[in-house]
Amino acid sequence: MISFSNINKQYGKQLLFVDASFQLNPGEKVGLVGPNGSGKTTLFRMVVGEETPDEGAVSVPKKLTIGYFRQDVEEMQGRSVLDEAIAGSGRVGDLHHELEALQREMSDPDKADDMDRILDRFGHVQEEYEHLGGYALESQAREVLHGLGFKDDQIDGDVGALSGGWKMRVALARVLLGMPDVLLMDEPTNHLDIESIIWLEQFLKSFPGALLMTSHDREFMNRLVSKIAEIDGGEIITYSGNYDFYERERAIRESNQQAAFARQQSMLAKEQRFIDRFRTHAAKAAQVQSRIKALAKIEKIELPKNGRL
Repeated sequence: MISFSNINKQYGKQLLFVDASFQLNPGEKVGLVGPNGSGKTTLFRMVVGEETPDEGAVSVPKKLTIGYFRQDVEEMQGRSVLDEAIAGSGRVGDLHHELEALQREMSDPDKADDMDRILDRFGHVQEEYEHLGGYALESQAREVLHGLGFKDDQIDGDVGALSGGWKMRVALARVLLGMPDVLLMDEPTNHLDIESIIWLEQFLKSFPGALLMTSHDREFMNRLVSKIAEIDGGEIITYSGNYDFYERERAIRESNQQAAFARQQSMLAKEQRFIDRFRTHAAKAAQVQSRIKALAKIEKIELPKNGRL
């Protein structure tokens, strides 16, 4: 579905990705983890085409629909909460708003001379809207908004009157109502109360598309995902399991890596002692040079990095 092939990405002196590869398959629910600044948001932005890798390729099928919930909510005003949420429903949402605009024109006396065109357009838009299931959209939107904690008076009220946190909930509703093929979700539980988090979890469990998400709420992620993609030192390492599985496997990998590091350091120190001891001995010159060359070719094992949510 979506693939990253040997991508490299650098900002100044900071290397985010080094020959990193990753694939998101249809229907997969994947948790994206890594320390702050490791490149999680950059990866999202590359999927939606807002950024490109310096090298390598990001492949996204042209007809794939993507919903991206991000933390920087855009300005919202001039609509009801309901209409703002419906705006994320792709073609159906566009038709909904065009129908509303046409209805306003139909009741405008100044538009009387243009009424034939307005009525003709209204008929075509209404037919397509009905064909796409548009008349169920408002009830679906209210259901999603109720699930995210909105009361009826808020739903029909001015979206511009909401606080930033509540506007984030509207943005979340808009993405969910779009029912895209792929959901990218950056910290979706921020600004949500317990009841809304429980509702969102159930919604995402039944969501048929693919999901790639970040979350500091470990238990929320743990109950949803069946795969973890960890950004670690420029690589993207995948684990086939939930967050608990990832932690266990990572601990084992770190323990093995630490042991291998200790063994290599011991070997390197032993070789260096030999080189230092016999560097000036003519009889050992060939052995010393041979060991110097061998040490230069050894790939150094690094200590594990501390990457988490």
